[in-house]
Amino acid sequence: MYLSKSANMKKRLILLLATALLLASCNNKKAVPAILFDSSEATSRVSTTGGDIAGYVENDVYIYKGIPYGKAERFMPAESVSWEGVRSCRAYGPTCPQGARTGWYNDEQAFSSAWNDGFPDEDCLRLNIWTPGINDGGKRAVMVWLHGGGFHSGNGQEWPSYDGRALAGGHDVVVVTLNHRLNVLGHLDLSFFGEKYAASGNVGMTDIVKALEWVRDNIATFGGDPDNVTIFGQSGGGGKVTTLMAMPSAKGLFKKAIVESGSITTVMDKKYSQRIGRYTVHHLGLSPLQVDQIASVPYEQLLAAGQKAVAQAREEAAKDGAVPDNFLLSILFGTEPTVDGTILPAQPGAPESMALSKDIPVIIGTTWNEFTVGQEDQMFKPLAIAQAKDRTAFGCAPVYLYRFDWESPVLDGHLGSSHCMEIPFVFDNVALHYTITGGAAEDVELGHRISRAWTNFAKTGIPQSDGLPTWPAYSLEEGATMVFNNTSEIQQTL
Repeated sequence: MYLSKSANMKKRLILLLATALLLASCNNKKAVPAILFDSSEATSRVSTTGGDIAGYVENDVYIYKGIPYGKAERFMPAESVSWEGVRSCRAYGPTCPQGARTGWYNDEQAFSSAWNDGFPDEDCLRLNIWTPGINDGGKRAVMVWLHGGGFHSGNGQEWPSYDGRALAGGHDVVVVTLNHRLNVLGHLDLSFFGEKYAASGNVGMTDIVKALEWVRDNIATFGGDPDNVTIFGQSGGGGKVTTLMAMPSAKGLFKKAIVESGSITTVMDKKYSQRIGRYTVHHLGLSPLQVDQIASVPYEQLLAAGQKAVAQAREEAAKDGAVPDNFLLSILFGTEPTVDGTILPAQPGAPESMALSKDIPVIIGTTWNEFTVGQEDQMFKPLAIAQAKDRTAFGCAPVYLYRFDWESPVLDGHLGSSHCMEIPFVFDNVALHYTITGGAAEDVELGHRISRAWTNFAKTGIPQSDGLPTWPAYSLEEGATMVFNNTSEIQQTL
């Protein structure tokens, strides 16, 4: 029988509708549309130990920014914080005050890094969370990122790469980034002036412990497993990871660790950190009896006095032969944690520190160039190898060593495989941070592979990934090293 064009179209539409209804009813499941964006309180409201908060949902990832995890008076350890009602946590919170970046005045560096330095305020103890689900009993692995910048600069939002949506949504983990005190606010040792200031040289690190305690107490609400937390960081963030492994107060707050270009073995000796504290007070025109007035000194004056004191103490330490030979360790002198016998009982590379973290599996590595574009790096590499060897010889949990060789095509290839270059790949944000990666399809795929290795390590303690060769643990006999590139391979040396 002949059907008109309109009748034929009508019949096809009916068949298509029937097919769609049949598919939707298969297995008695309803099709659930993706949430592209929802900022309503009803959708994202959760309860924390400090009070209720609301965030937003983007592409099925729940996002919370600027959550207060503590509050502190200047130079004092942080305390818990609470609030009434529902707090909006939809925008990044304050960042720790700090000096100007030298990179601000380098156009190519500013372009490729695409920094977001936010707004400074000493009330900066904030964290950010990305998660695939809330209040769902998800028991997802939790990954807490510690930003770079030594112990003196940086923040938890500074690079586009730090955005946790891709890791959370694509790998089913909970991602946390955070801000904490830095420079003179986090590491000015005033303990010479009495017990009141006993912790002052390490409050930047105790802030991070406070954040990890908040994660322990609250992350289940955000679908995370408080018993499966991985800390990971790059450069100064890697140094913070290494330092946390030497802190008794941090023990039990994380189960795995990743150190990217930040294997530090030594931090400040109290002899020199106290000297810097005394000199800072002197340069501010305060007597020992007036030391409490330092709490109200404008930040810019405090920073300037602290920098002057560091230069003075560094010159004296150099005469004593007390400045480390390694360039990386030497440039940290004066603005880093202090071995105080309590918060940090021993140097991060000491046997007693390794004993404290003996059961922690660790990924350790560097980029090929770091700060020496065009040639192999000799600043971070020896420290990474030393940390891997020392932990392995001590009988610690497995160490997985890597080297990141991929070179950026951006800016005519001038960036090479430089310091920080692995971060977009680790966060699966190669396309998002295209100003430093170029965002090519094959490089995006490399990011998928590397981020799977990182998230699988967070989940299981083993950094395996489809598309990568099997990654054996480091051994003193073979020294296996994963070399990341578009074609990755295992080599026997770093």
